[in-house]
Parts: sequence; C-alpha cells; structure tokens
Amino acid sequence: MRIVIALAAPAFAANYTTPRELLESIYQSYATDTFPEDSEEIYSSHLKGLFAADRERTPEGEIGALDFDPFVNGQDYDLADLVIDEPVVSGETATSTVRFVNLGEKNVLDISMVREADGWKIDNVESVEGEVQWKLTEILVEIPAVAQ
Repeated sequence: MRIVIALAAPAFAANYTTPRELLESIYQSYATDTFPEDSEEIYSSHLKGLFAADRERTPEGEIGALDFDPFVNGQDYDLADLVIDEPVVSGETATSTVRFVNLGEKNVLDISMVREADGWKIDNVESVEGEVQWKLTEILVEIPAVAQ
C-alpha cells in the first residue's frame, strides 16, 4: 500500500516509535529547509560506524566517499510527488520504498531501518531505479580516490 504524506511532522525528533515517523520526519526537513544540527541522529549504530570510518580515512579538507545527499539522490533538491510506501516491519527491521521527483528526475529509493534502544533508525538507503544505482553502505566502505 502506498500513502502520500502531507508532510506535517516536526523535523528530526529524538526518538521515532515507528518507521513511518522516521521517514516522514526526514522528508519534512526538505519541505521546510529545517535540518538538525546532528544529522547523524537518524542513523543506526552500524551506519554511524561506517560514516565515522569514512571520516577517519578521508584526508583533512577532502570530501569523503559520499558526495551527495542519499535521501534526495543529489546535491541539490526541489522535491515533488513524494510518496512513502507503508513500511514493512519484520521484528526489529523495516523497509519502505520512497518515490519522488527531484529537479525533474524520477527517483525510487529503498530505505532499510532498524529498531534500536532509542527508536527506529536508518540502516541503509538504496537507489533502485535510474541510470545510477547505489547502496549507501557500499559507498561508505569504498576508499575515495585522492587528487594527486
């Protein structure tokens, strides 16, 4: 079942009791241009570890392996036609497909979530349609080429 959301949730609450709350909060931030100071609070412990390892191996002043925003599949955004499919929950994990148009380009993302002690968190984001398909967890383990 797909549900079009009205984007009325607050941006990035501390704890998310459902996967839907988490996803609606993330995309509400893009609708209002209101983002939290700690953007990693929405990520699982596993994903936070991958981000930390990427920062550790990235030379100072360089961009790490991730050079775009995975939730909009780009560096800039002007989102339209946002649809968040009802998350499918299986125990402590959940997945949902998010569809939108960003700057005229159709995007389809599969977002994996995990329930941790402080609520639902993003565990992976995957672009599943279009010219370039990717998985956030795979991008973060790649070692970026350093300009020489």
